[in-house]
Amino acid sequence: MPFYKRGFLYLIRKRVKSVLLLFIFLFVCTMILGTTMILHAVQRTQAYMEEKTNSKIVCEITDANAPMTQADAQAMAQLPYVQTLNRMGDQTTALCDYIPVTTSTSSQPENARVRVLSFDDLSNDSPFSDGSYRLIQGEMITPETTDSAVVNEIFAQTNQLSIGDTLSLENDAGEKVSLTITGLYLAGSETRQDSETLAAYRLENQIFIDNHAYTRLFGDQGFFKVSVYTSQPKLIHDLAKDLETLLADKAEITASDALFQQMSVPLNQIARIVGLMRLLTFLAGTLIVSLILCMWMRSRQREMAVLISMGEGKIYLFLQALLESALIFLLAASASCILGSLGANFLENAALASVSTDVSLNVSLQQQDIAQLLSITGIVVIIAVFLSLLPVLRANPKDILSRMEG
Repeated sequence: MPFYKRGFLYLIRKRVKSVLLLFIFLFVCTMILGTTMILHAVQRTQAYMEEKTNSKIVCEITDANAPMTQADAQAMAQLPYVQTLNRMGDQTTALCDYIPVTTSTSSQPENARVRVLSFDDLSNDSPFSDGSYRLIQGEMITPETTDSAVVNEIFAQTNQLSIGDTLSLENDAGEKVSLTITGLYLAGSETRQDSETLAAYRLENQIFIDNHAYTRLFGDQGFFKVSVYTSQPKLIHDLAKDLETLLADKAEITASDALFQQMSVPLNQIARIVGLMRLLTFLAGTLIVSLILCMWMRSRQREMAVLISMGEGKIYLFLQALLESALIFLLAASASCILGSLGANFLENAALASVSTDVSLNVSLQQQDIAQLLSITGIVVIIAVFLSLLPVLRANPKDILSRMEG
């Protein structure tokens, strides 16, 4: 009789033992699947955090006469783990055809100039990102923006400008750059400025432009600050060392990953606790299943000794025992997947209850959870079956039969 047919018949004949083993496998599978689902949810949350927490390194010049150049920025962008750069320039320049807002009667040159601030992305690292300024109309400057400007609403009203109009700036060499106004903003404290403040230092005369226009207007006068964003917050300190080597004493390097660290600590705690639970479940499951199968195999030693003496290969006895356990295991794994899907919210709440955190987890049954369940519990089955059959496989059939008869 083929080994697989004997396996099926044995499971049918020993219904009580089969049901008992099914419940044990169900417990082990459910524990392993639950911990695996939580661990994968933690990994997905950490990956999302790495992308969204905007971990960065701020490089700010130490000498106003030695700014970071475009060549420096290009070298920084080539470093490992760098996602994007936000270059920030700060210069004063003259207006063409328009006048700055001022109440001062000073004849100093600064009273006829405006302050130009450049960004690759105005929504980050700017007064708009921390809420100091607010955009009241139009759009921010983005990395895709070229030859655009965001101006103060009071400045625009003074010069009868609106979104879509053209504003021209002129550098000290007499070269002009025309910009399209794409946004209007207010700082909120324009009316609280001193009346003698020169035009170049008034809030109304701050013009935000993109770096494409900035380099056209000011050439290689460089940037006073560069924020280097990374998609690998865990490696931010390695990136900081590379930037220190690249820029030497030109800039002060400051890592800014406090938000990521704050959010990752509780997640790491959850991962350690759940990982330990999964390891203990694996070890305990292997031990319990092995002991139960060992007890059952002792009652089957006579049967197996007879089969071996009749010429049945030991490998087929192993495959029969493995098939019997595998069938019960697959039933238990299927049932645990149903329980895992239904109990995802319970697992989520249980994981978050173990630590104090504002981070949310999205625990759900995924294909990778099922694959890992099958691989881990499959190892449990193979180890348990091998250990339970080891005495039979090593012993001589005559010794087993004589011992059983004696």
